[in-house]
Amino acid sequence: MDTSFLAGGPITWAALIAFAVFQIAVLKGWDAIGAKLKTREKEAVSPLAIELQAVKLNVERQGEALNAFKVEVAQKYVTGDVITRLEGRIDGMVSSVRSEMQTMRAEILEALLGRPPTRR
Repeated sequence: MDTSFLAGGPITWAALIAFAVFQIAVLKGWDAIGAKLKTREKEAVSPLAIELQAVKLNVERQGEALNAFKVEVAQKYVTGDVITRLEGRIDGMVSSVRSEMQTMRAEILEALLGRPPTRR
């Protein structure tokens, strides 16, 4: 059996350039295949992205409509009596928080200093 074609020989410039061109062709082909696959992915995802944006816009519009409805209800149905009761509740909460803070301050001062706080 003749195996002389397998024998190693000197590498010629033509063979080196041919190998380089072969490698470039393989890399370009691989890049083209990857670009084609990415294009298909984008085409498949594009309708989903459009749908998502549409849903976001609908949610935003519904939020705006809800806020407009709340304002309308507040303008039509909130009476002076309701406002007076709310103001009373708010004043009660503020005074309650103030008294709790004064009590807590007194307890902290007593714990830290070991003596009752002085009244102002």
